[in-house]
Amino acid sequence: MGADRQQQLTSSAAVPIPNRWLGLLCVLALLPREARAESWYPSAFDQAASPARVAGESSLQMNFSPGFVPHFRTAPVDRLGAGLALSGWLGDRVRLSGEWQWLVDESAAGGVNSGPGDVRLGSSVRVWTAGPLRTGLGWEAKLPNAANEDQLGTDETDISFGAWARVDAGRWRGGLAIGLGVLGNPLRYANQDDVPLLAADAGFSSGGLQLAALASAELPTARNPARAEVGGRVRFGRRWFVEGEGAVGVTPAAADGRALLRFGVAGSLPDAGIRE
Repeated sequence: MGADRQQQLTSSAAVPIPNRWLGLLCVLALLPREARAESWYPSAFDQAASPARVAGESSLQMNFSPGFVPHFRTAPVDRLGAGLALSGWLGDRVRLSGEWQWLVDESAAGGVNSGPGDVRLGSSVRVWTAGPLRTGLGWEAKLPNAANEDQLGTDETDISFGAWARVDAGRWRGGLAIGLGVLGNPLRYANQDDVPLLAADAGFSSGGLQLAALASAELPTARNPARAEVGGRVRFGRRWFVEGEGAVGVTPAAADGRALLRFGVAGSLPDAGIRE
């Protein structure tokens, strides 16, 4: 298995990255990005609770990503996933999140692999506030639950961490996150890689309707090509909500597209209703 994975790593590193994509990835730092539930930074409409409360949400979700290329691989698959996402604020400073999905991958040759995906656990801490500006730090772990033999995972724990900043100006909100993804174990495996991460978002809310634009990027490294996407998200409802998200890949290794549908419920303890 080690020889096969080393060959996949070498092949992936040989994928050329056109110069035009490097300029695009720099621009992506200024584009909007809406965080998903497992992320290590809060999204445009992920509002903290008051100091004495706990507030959060849970949802069932389904997503489809055609042309998805897993890390350290070169062959794309069409990936379908379904599972559960949770996130919540402990007061107004600490956010916890988690996600798990059942995955189904179909290769270009028609082969199908299915099984449990990796569990993702994350946390975020607000460090400093000045008027509408909030800044903080975040961390996320991808646990090695998915089967490497079926190429649904890597049998390794990946860690992502970084800093984020948000501006909440009434109904308008936006933010930026800069981090690093540590893929694999640098002390045990040859397919370890450190991937710079960029993300940003911009959104608007009116009543129970929320709209946001999004973008994210993983910068190219010696062992993985660049991955970047742009898209948008719409959400309707406060306590009970439905949410749709769509994005398209703008680099060769990114998925051709991505569609996400979530049905969920939000609340707080003690119950104080749902703020806009």
